[in-house]
Amino acid sequence: MAQLFDSSFPWENAAYTIIEYQGDIETPLKNMSNVRIFIVDDTRAILAVIGDLNEVINKLYDLIVYVNPNGLYTLCDTTPIETSQADLFHNSPYLQIDGKGVIIGIIDTGIDYLNEEFINDDGTTRLISIFDQTIFEGKDVEGQPIGSEFTREDINKAIKEKMQGRDPYKIVPSKDEYGHGTAMAGIAGAIGKNKELIGAAPGCSFAIVKLIPAEKKLLEEFGVYGNPLVYSTVALFLGMKYLYTLAGELETPIVILLPLGGNAGPRNGQSFLERYISEISRVRGVTVVVPMGNQGDSDTHTSGYIKKVGDTSDIELEIDSKQKNMRFEIWINSPDKLTLSIISPTGEKVERVMPQSNKITELKFLYENTTLYVGYYIPEQVTGEERIIINARNLKEGIWIFRLTGEVIIIGRYDAYLMQRELIAPGTKFLESDPYLTLMTPAASRGAISVATYNQNNNTIVKESSRGYTRDGRVKPDITAGGINVITTAVGGGSQIVSGTSASSAVTAGCVALILEWGEVLGNDKAMYSAKVRTYLTRGATKPNGDVFPNPEWGYGQLNMKGVFDALRIIDEDSGDEYYIGNLFVRLPQIKQ
Repeated sequence: MAQLFDSSFPWENAAYTIIEYQGDIETPLKNMSNVRIFIVDDTRAILAVIGDLNEVINKLYDLIVYVNPNGLYTLCDTTPIETSQADLFHNSPYLQIDGKGVIIGIIDTGIDYLNEEFINDDGTTRLISIFDQTIFEGKDVEGQPIGSEFTREDINKAIKEKMQGRDPYKIVPSKDEYGHGTAMAGIAGAIGKNKELIGAAPGCSFAIVKLIPAEKKLLEEFGVYGNPLVYSTVALFLGMKYLYTLAGELETPIVILLPLGGNAGPRNGQSFLERYISEISRVRGVTVVVPMGNQGDSDTHTSGYIKKVGDTSDIELEIDSKQKNMRFEIWINSPDKLTLSIISPTGEKVERVMPQSNKITELKFLYENTTLYVGYYIPEQVTGEERIIINARNLKEGIWIFRLTGEVIIIGRYDAYLMQRELIAPGTKFLESDPYLTLMTPAASRGAISVATYNQNNNTIVKESSRGYTRDGRVKPDITAGGINVITTAVGGGSQIVSGTSASSAVTAGCVALILEWGEVLGNDKAMYSAKVRTYLTRGATKPNGDVFPNPEWGYGQLNMKGVFDALRIIDEDSGDEYYIGNLFVRLPQIKQ
């Protein structure tokens, strides 16, 4: 299959997005040499344009149902294995489970496939495959517009080359240059050759996606500060699609671990990635685990209320002198409607920019020499809510005031989000920040198991850990897992220490693999859907004294695998008939005579 990108159409020079379409989307593009399209399925495609993306989108207005707003995703970095009590089951004489027969699919920076923790005692790999989106010269993958796939056979040959003193990377050139993916794989399922590094599911198999970094054009569009490691919505979506397809072909249960998060999106489960996760999570044996993120104390979220029409509320945003460009969003609950006024640090004011759906208004500030582009989306195509996107160029330091005025008020709440802390200058922040509702995209997905972090050493919630709930009032996080100073695998061997919600989600992914082995592989529950896995985890969670559960910090409590199976034992002793009506699980208790 031909690649979407090649030397004549390089990835880094294109603007690209995911579109949802209807009808024949390919024919109108055949004579456009600056456009490529890759059809994902009957309703979704990836559109790539060298030049003006919006101009092409406008020409296809009658065929495009929805243009996915691209987002930027960063790694959510952080022994929690013992705290989760997963290790109790690795060698138990009563219930021995270690993830055997289950795939843990990890979408990250890749993996050091030569690390002994990912090699069996007989010298063969524990990896089913590596899909490396950054390599274009290898084996193409059906249904993928970029990247190359390396199979278990390829990896075994590379390991043999290494053992014989030759270069393994001539066979499998994929490397983890950053070490994050290797660390996550170790936490989720290191085999335990070094007993200190054993993962939650040491018997699992792995499937690895190495993500391609976001291209320079997208970083410039968002005004990213510094040189962080950033990925796009397109890359994450293609990674999930690869793992989901692989598990279906192998007819094997899979836990997809996505240890990343972004700060763009509605936080109500309706972003493109969140809807896709919910879609694939409806398939038996597929569970997606994501971190809540590390934005709890980052000063990147603020919120407020407007009580009635005509009332105002100010968002005060302090800009660091190093912050030259930036982008942020304001989300307004439907059916409310607000207008925006802007006051610069020198006092120059633009009065009430009136909402004009899908139109971008350019505002120039004379003394600051700053240009703001204000876009209203009323209603936003999928969520039905009002969204205001502000793109700033040549920003000047100081306090900028964004004043919201009520035009139609039913609910009155709004939420504003900067990009995640890693992507903005240190001194750029909301002056009145709100640590709640800081969960990152895609943690609000109805299908995902979303994980927050606590310090397993002193049993306290970590201030950096993002908090819930969702903007539509659902409980998130689902569960909280340990994630501070975790010892795990490193590139080249040895160990490293990581902290954060990525690590917590990796522990949880390993524990989910144990549940899937117990249910799907060992046949104790052959109807293992993601919703049921969530129920098992939340039912068995430990609830620290003094708190009311669920809550926005802990969700339903601390991850506890012994609690999961203790709860199952109690139910089994008491249970009667069980059955499904569609995806609805029904349990009828026995009637005692």
